[in-house]
Parts: sequence; C-alpha cells; structure tokens
Amino acid sequence: NEGNKHMQNADQVSPAAPDDWVWIAHHKTGTKVAEELARVLCRSSGRRVAKNTWREPPRNKVARGLCHLVLKLQPQDIARWTGGGARIVHLVRDPAEMVTSGYLYHRRGSEPSWTNSTICSRDLCQLPDAAAATGDKFAAQRFFNAMPAAPWLRLLGCPPSARTYLDCLRTAGLAAGLAIETRRAAHTIETMLALQTVTHGPGSRTRQLELRSLERASFNATFRSLAAWLEHPARGDTELLARARRLCFGGGKVLTAAHATRGSPSRAGSPLAAAARAWASNNATPALRELSARSGLSRTWPHVPPLFSDTAKDRAVSGGGGGGG
Repeated sequence: NEGNKHMQNADQVSPAAPDDWVWIAHHKTGTKVAEELARVLCRSSGRRVAKNTWREPPRNKVARGLCHLVLKLQPQDIARWTGGGARIVHLVRDPAEMVTSGYLYHRRGSEPSWTNSTICSRDLCQLPDAAAATGDKFAAQRFFNAMPAAPWLRLLGCPPSARTYLDCLRTAGLAAGLAIETRRAAHTIETMLALQTVTHGPGSRTRQLELRSLERASFNATFRSLAAWLEHPARGDTELLARARRLCFGGGKVLTAAHATRGSPSRAGSPLAAAARAWASNNATPALRELSARSGLSRTWPHVPPLFSDTAKDRAVSGGGGGGG
C-alpha cells in the first residue's frame, strides 16, 4: 500500500555515511550514557553530534564524518540507520532489567510530562499503522494529542480508577505493576531485539554494547575497547578516559541513574527495589522470560530456549572486550 511504499522509499536512503558513527539507545538501555559517551568520543575526534529522537527527521544530511545519536528508535527506521554502512554502537540490556528499571523509574514519576498526563504520548500509546509508517515525530504528536490515555491504560491492564500511568503503577500491586510495565515496554524491547538480529553476523559493523559492562569495575576496559573498535585517533589517551569517567560518574552520576534496578545509593536497599528484582529473577511473566532469553543478555534465564528465534543463542554481545568488525 501507499504507506508501506513511503516507508520503503524512506529507508533506501540512509542519513549515515560509511565513515559516520551511529549511536543507538532505547529507553532504559542507557540513553543518557550513550549521549555522554558520544559527546566525549565524537567531539574529541572532530565529529559533530546530530541528535535524533523518536522519528525526528535526520539533520546534517550533506556533512560526513558525523556522529548520529539515535534515541527511542522505531522499527520502521531500522533499515534507514543500518543501511549506510556506518559503524553502529548499539546499547543493549537484559529486557528483565529494562522492565524493573522502568517500573521503579516511572513509579517515582520521573517523567511527569507523560506519566502524569491523561493524553497519549509516544511512550504510552501506539499510532495507527498508516500514521506510524509515514509520519515523523512532529506529525505524530498531533495524533497523540487527540488520543486520550484511558483506553491504553485499560489495554495495559491498569486499575479502572487510574487516570494516568503514574496512577496506574502506584495503585496496582507490585506484580501487577511490573506486568503492566512489561506490556508497555514490549514495543521498545522488540525493537532492540530486531536491531540486534539485523546487525548480527559476519562482517558486522555494529558493536552491541551491554549497559552492565559500563559499571565502575569494568568501565575502563570497556571504554578502551570501544575507542579502539571505533579507531579513535586518541584511543590510548588517559585524559580521554578520565573525561569519560567524570561525565558518567561525576556530579550527575549518569550511570548510577541509568542502573535504576539498583537506583541511587539512597534507594539501593529499598524494599520496593529488592522486591522488583526478586520478581524479575523468580517469577516475571512468560512473555518477559521469552524476550529476555531471545536477547542473549539474561543472567537469570541464560539457558531458556527462545520459542520464536534460533539466532539469539549465536549472537555475540560485546561488553568489556571484543566487538563487531
């Protein structure tokens, strides 16, 4: 149909050239971390950073040697960003950790612009197929503004009294709230898995960068390996590493905030966080266990055979060392 034709034509031209770097992060896989790493590695190598969030039209189409920071990637844009032959740094995370992190994060009301709203948003609702295929983020916003959140809250399984997603998570019990967050995050998780599959294989120019490999103990080794894989001109510079550590672990503590399954030090031992982790480890839902197994990133269910994929077990996910070609 016409919508698919438009999508296919758009995907044929990639805004990323072979000598560009593309950083892709999904909600709760490390969007802030990706942004800080992109800034320090790209700018120190003389590359400008062009940020694109949720179907935002690509900028700087003529310039080359760029860094593209792509946040909240949508499935219909995967071919666009992977089709130009650029090196891709893809931040990934175990889906079970994404869900527990998202549940704690949104239950705190950390993104009030949509969790406290009675109107739809791109983080809560999905667009009709035609609009999703042909629209960018600005056109999509007009659709979302005309859509009430209530039907989507009911679809996710929220209590009838909930008027916003924040109400939903705070009034639902722990297990129900985590199951609701699993349904809400499924679209994001499936997109992450699809990108993993598309960029997997011999000759891949994609580095699957696992968020947990950027914890304090393994950060230095991971950063050095990543800089070497990118062939950064100053990859052995200790000041470059020190700058990256300051950005990620300094005043804003970007990485601490990103690892919200543990939360900040004040929340690390909270009963709610501990209960959420226990749910993910011992129960979860069949759908979440399946997604986690397919990712190849699970420490909880590493031997669960995926029902719908036979490639996940062969997928190499690089953390502190290694990486795609």
